[in-house]
Amino acid sequence: MISLKDFLPQGESIAALIRQIREGTLPHALMISGEEGTGKWTLALAIAASLLCESPDAGMEPCGRCKSCEQIKQLAHPDFTVLKKGEPLVPTTTKTVIPVSDVQEMIRRIGRKGYQSDRHIVIIRHAEDLDAQAQNNMLKTLEDPPTDVYFFLTCIHVEKVLPTVISRCRPLVLHPWKIREVLSVLQQEGITGSIAESAALEADGSFGKAVKIAGDSHYWEFRNEVIQDFLQRRERSEIPQISSKWKDRKDEADAALSVVESFFSRIVRLKLGVPNLQKDNSDIPQAWQDFARKADLSLVIRMQDAVANARKQIYFSINIQAVVEQLILTFLEALDLCSI
Repeated sequence: MISLKDFLPQGESIAALIRQIREGTLPHALMISGEEGTGKWTLALAIAASLLCESPDAGMEPCGRCKSCEQIKQLAHPDFTVLKKGEPLVPTTTKTVIPVSDVQEMIRRIGRKGYQSDRHIVIIRHAEDLDAQAQNNMLKTLEDPPTDVYFFLTCIHVEKVLPTVISRCRPLVLHPWKIREVLSVLQQEGITGSIAESAALEADGSFGKAVKIAGDSHYWEFRNEVIQDFLQRRERSEIPQISSKWKDRKDEADAALSVVESFFSRIVRLKLGVPNLQKDNSDIPQAWQDFARKADLSLVIRMQDAVANARKQIYFSINIQAVVEQLILTFLEALDLCSI
C-alpha cells in the first residue's frame, strides 16, 4: 500500500496534511486536483486508510494489515463511500455523470451511525463528473457535515466544478512527479530495470501512466509506429502516404498525440541537460538529438504548441488527415530551420 509519506516529494502541502491528520485538525473537505496520473485517487485512499486504520503508527500511517486497511484496499469498508461515474450507488440509467440520486444516497449513509468506525469517509472520484443538480444538492452537507465525516474530492478539471463547491473545500494540488520519483513508485510495484526506466521517461510525471504502460507491449509497439510516422520522416513526399494511413484512425489520434507530447518533453529535458536516469537517448532519432542541441528553446516549445493545437483541431472534428499533414510538415520545417 502506497503511504502518505510516499507523497512527501510533492512538497509542504503533504507534510502539512500529515500533521493535520496526526493532530486531528484535518479539514472536513479536500479538493485534490492535478493532472491525470499524479496520484489523486491513491492519495485519497491513503488518507482514508489513515483515518480508518485500527492500528496506525505514531505518524498516523496506516498499518496496511488490519481489517479496515484490507477493506479499504477492496473498497469494501462499511463506513467508506465512493461516488464515481458509471458505478451508481442506487439503480439508475445515467452513466455519463454522477447523478443527484447518488449524492442523496451518500447523504443518507453518512447520516447514520458508523458500523465499524466513528468516522465516515466519502471519496468523489472526478468531481467534475457530478451533474449540476448533484453539486447543488451537496452544498449544505459540505458546509455543515455530520461530526467525523470527511470528504475527498478528486478532480482534473477544477473549472468544471461549481465555485460554491470549490469554496467549501480546502485545495490540495498534486504536481507532475520527477522521473526518479516515478521510478521509485514503479520499483514499489515490482517493476524494475530498463522497462521501468523507459516507462518513467515516457510518463511525463504521471506515475499512473508509468505503471499502466510498463507492462503493455501494445503501447510500445504503438509508440514506435507513431515516432516512425510522425518524427522519423524526412521527405515531404512521404507526408500524403502517412496522413492517408491515419485518416481513419481518429479513435487512436489522441493516444498518438500523447506519444508525440511525451517525445517532446524528453527533447526539452535533453535541451536543458536534465538527467534522464541511467538510460541513454538512443531511442531518440539522431536528427532530433541534433535539434535539441541546436534549436532555441522557443522553437522547441513551438513544437509542443503545434501538438496541442493539433489535439484541439481533432477534438473539434477538423479533418484528421489535414491535421496530420500539417503537423508532420511543421516538424520537418523545424528541422530545416536548424539545418538538420
